[in-house]
Amino acid sequence: MINKLFLRSAAVITLLCSTSLTLNSNSASASTQPNTATAISTTYKNKAGKKLAPGTYCYSAKTKTLDASATVNISATNKVNGTVQATIQNPAESYYTSYQQTLTGELAGDKAKLRIVTKIENDTQNTQATWTITESSLNTGRESFTRAKCGASSEETAPTRKAVRIKFANGTNSKTIEQSVIRGERDTYLVGAKRGQRMNLKITSLEKNAAFDVIAPDGKTIKEGVTTWSGKLPANGDYKIVVGGTRGNASYKLTVEIK
Repeated sequence: MINKLFLRSAAVITLLCSTSLTLNSNSASASTQPNTATAISTTYKNKAGKKLAPGTYCYSAKTKTLDASATVNISATNKVNGTVQATIQNPAESYYTSYQQTLTGELAGDKAKLRIVTKIENDTQNTQATWTITESSLNTGRESFTRAKCGASSEETAPTRKAVRIKFANGTNSKTIEQSVIRGERDTYLVGAKRGQRMNLKITSLEKNAAFDVIAPDGKTIKEGVTTWSGKLPANGDYKIVVGGTRGNASYKLTVEIK
């Protein structure tokens, strides 16, 4: 496993600022120069200033240090909620981490006044900001996102090793797998199950840096970026469990149970 430099929360916040993410007014100052890195591009007609129709909008951004995705939900009464999930890398310092943001607020035109909760490692920040949201883009004031396809699984954004089918020993209905995955890759497991059965999943890792997605036989993502999940299965077929590291390389134990 690659040696990683684990920074304290204050240093993490400084690193986030250097990647153009504002956490709060007391954070270390970041450059006010525009970000010249190009986000992942998808062609959509720009409708800046025009009120967005109610619905779910997804966006993505990718730079040398940041790989992020955002999901924004807009209600008929212009209420806004959503999430941002991102990973940060600084190869020069052998540092890799991830953060999650929860967004709530209101939309007026293309301006969303938001309350933002940012969680990174053991630190939580509560901030307020105004973001610009259009059909084609999302702009936080420091980072630009472009429209992306909603529901894209982790398989579409990272290299995945050949899927491994999980087989239970005779007389058992669960199995624990011990494995490791390097940064930027994904491990995929297949498990056959029937509609109405319950699947219980749990993943643990030494550095608490592994999570998984659950994908139904029809390709729809049931759950994303979690460490535990239990649910009644909607259809017969093969379910995919996609495991990845949230920062750096990850050694993990994955327990799968079907009842």
